[in-house]
Amino acid sequence: MSAARNRSRGRGVGRSPGHHGEILQGRFRCPVLDECPGLVTVPIGTVGSVAVFEPDSSGAVRAHAAGDGHAVSKARRAAEATVAHLLSRGACGFDGGDLRIARTTAIGLGLGSSTADVLAAVRAVADSGGIELDAGTVAHLAVGAEGASDPLWSDRPILFAHRHGHVIEELGPHLPPMLLVRCVLGGPVDTLALRPLGEGEVDEYEQLRALLRRAIAGRDAAGVAAVATRSAVLNQSRHYKPGLDRLIASARRRGALGVQVAHSGNVAGLLFDHEHPPGRLRRACAAMRDEGIRVDDAPVVIGGAA
Repeated sequence: MSAARNRSRGRGVGRSPGHHGEILQGRFRCPVLDECPGLVTVPIGTVGSVAVFEPDSSGAVRAHAAGDGHAVSKARRAAEATVAHLLSRGACGFDGGDLRIARTTAIGLGLGSSTADVLAAVRAVADSGGIELDAGTVAHLAVGAEGASDPLWSDRPILFAHRHGHVIEELGPHLPPMLLVRCVLGGPVDTLALRPLGEGEVDEYEQLRALLRRAIAGRDAAGVAAVATRSAVLNQSRHYKPGLDRLIASARRRGALGVQVAHSGNVAGLLFDHEHPPGRLRRACAAMRDEGIRVDDAPVVIGGAA
């Protein structure tokens, strides 16, 4: 936790991006535990959450947001934990407040809506105290509030132990630039009801980890997409997505590098080379819609230098 910025107690604002699922998810060897579940997310700035915290001396945190009450309770727990953390260090003069969340991330599709709420809440409370929390503290507070949390506090490709709150490996400065086109393979999902892991032994996930590390170092978008596609297939035993095989086959015919999925939701992304011709991309999306695949028109740029 860094020093306070010498500002008086008052309204705090916190923000967090959402994400578009994962490049890789599985079970890995790690330096903290012998083995643990881990994931590499795809942050996107086009969706996310904004939290506003009005501190007071009521001794209670009250949270308000439209939509999913369960997600709001996670954000409230995160705010309460952050208040307690600051109080234990003498870093704030309040013990409660009003938390309001506004989000642009769809709920239940595996796009990190609850994590975005949680991180925005942590940052809003810290902002009220004039404090900037380090990444390790933010991760600890987020996992404590959610039980499992995405590493949206970083825009770097990180293999993160989302159920334990530590970094397994920093894989590089950034993913190679790619175009991502969203597809939908089903409706909202109760992510808490899913199994922790899909098919695949630790050795296979470790091979994918090594391939991803090399692909990031070599700015090899096709290599990253190959890892993402294999991870999506392995995840079918954990969370079956109807039409994934058809999507992968159609993506290959249309010139995509591969696909990635929200491992805990029903959206998928077509991954194209960053310089894929716009006209060809539009025709590919139109052809896939003709095949009955729900696909967006507008691509999102992911990766690239920060």
